Amino acid sequence: MLLWLVFLPVIGGFIGWLCHVCLQRGVVSVNVQIRWSKLPIIVAFITICITLLMTIILWIDAVNVLNQGENWIKEINLDWIPLLGIHFHLVLDGLSMVVITATLFIVLLTIIYSSKESLNNLGLFYLCLLFMTSAIMMLFVITDLFLMFFFWEAVAIPIYFLISLWGRRDSSSQLRFNGASKFLIYTQLSSLLMLISIVSLALINWNLTGHWTFDYQVLTKTPISSNTEFLLMLGFLAAFIVRIPFVPFHGWFIEAHMESSTTGSMMISGLLLNTAAFGLLRFVIPLFPNASVMIMPIMLVLALLTIVYAALVAFNQTDIKKLIAYIHIALMGFVTAIIYSGSVVAYQGVVIQMIAINLAIVGMFIISGLLGECYSTRNITQFIGLKERVPYLSSFTLYFILAVLGIPGTANFVGNYMMLLGSYSTFSFYTILLVIGLLLLSISFIVRMQPIFYGAVDKGTAPKYLLSKKDLLLLSSTLIVLIFIGLYPQVVLDMSYSVVNQTQQYITTERVGE
Repeated sequence: MLLWLVFLPVIGGFIGWLCHVCLQRGVVSVNVQIRWSKLPIIVAFITICITLLMTIILWIDAVNVLNQGENWIKEINLDWIPLLGIHFHLVLDGLSMVVITATLFIVLLTIIYSSKESLNNLGLFYLCLLFMTSAIMMLFVITDLFLMFFFWEAVAIPIYFLISLWGRRDSSSQLRFNGASKFLIYTQLSSLLMLISIVSLALINWNLTGHWTFDYQVLTKTPISSNTEFLLMLGFLAAFIVRIPFVPFHGWFIEAHMESSTTGSMMISGLLLNTAAFGLLRFVIPLFPNASVMIMPIMLVLALLTIVYAALVAFNQTDIKKLIAYIHIALMGFVTAIIYSGSVVAYQGVVIQMIAINLAIVGMFIISGLLGECYSTRNITQFIGLKERVPYLSSFTLYFILAVLGIPGTANFVGNYMMLLGSYSTFSFYTILLVIGLLLLSISFIVRMQPIFYGAVDKGTAPKYLLSKKDLLLLSSTLIVLIFIGLYPQVVLDMSYSVVNQTQQYITTERVGE
């Protein structure tokens, strides 16, 4: 069932693409082509619904397995390249279960919203979207480092096409590096460093044991010197901080959002950034616990600089998508800093916050798309009289702004509270600085967004824009999930506890050893 879970989206993507190709090449009559022109989105929607249903069934099984004291819910281990010890080794645990469920929910929202946009070549679009979904889900369950690198690179392919083929650029953008090109260059350079670290680690293990393996659970037990461990960790860290993204490696992220459609922005923010944060928890800390402790002060300083820089730059933004992108950068910098705290409570807060941030940001991008439709611009200064101009949208906008800022009753509040509570015992001084950075971020976000609710509206020239049932469904469902996790986070905490507790043991052991 685990294989079907991770491969069903890409299979559905290929089926939808083939259906679109058949319709376009005149295999069927013109009337049938018109009637079934939306077939790719129907196939994509059904595919994700089935995959999400499988996830719910696995979630029920996971509760029983974890109650019995087991850490792995499902496992698949097949030989792929035996000569090099490369295995197709998939492991579904509690942490994977949580992030996969959140991923599929965001993809479902994205598919529903994409039906509002005028997209050409629907078959290829949904193939890219579902291919990206499968690749990201593979990253959440893979344990072989070679395959991890393979799917890490595979994720970049559909994102490049989502930005370049279905993005929105001005005529001069063809003469310079656009967001898609920057993303590809940043990813390729940083991923090359990670590949060098992976091969080097496997070589060290081969010299000591005489056999090849890329299984990270075996490689975590490989004895290496402190200097070598630190250098190998830098290779992994380079790939992850580019996708988080940290300042000054955030240029691709801003341009990607500026050029992407709303659907593309939802995929980038909702899915891509979680892979980097997950990689820190899954691979960096278990593989390099001593080096993680050594680099902790540097990472905390970089995270703090990222938060403050993004908050200050957000003050001057007039493009709503650019503003949301900077807010997201700051929040991910905060999450990254807490990952180095080595606290189980903080780690569980990180898991909740990974879900909450992405849902809140996805909600904000949906709102940005609706505002763009209503006002025919993304300029925040033009968004005036929102309450009178678009009924209900002002209430949703206010809620998601407050959710991003972490008010009580939302999942963001629970995540922030647990992260700060857990990290304070480890580095109280840095925690206080992080709180100050978050306050600065909150002020900048409120200052930029508050004016849109006020202002006189010329009723003669500005007719009301009514939200469709689809818009209300998207915003309401996201809101309900955030409130549910905010009021009952135990369902996520119980599922992820065994994994985050095991991760915490790696970094705590090194601190005790010192």
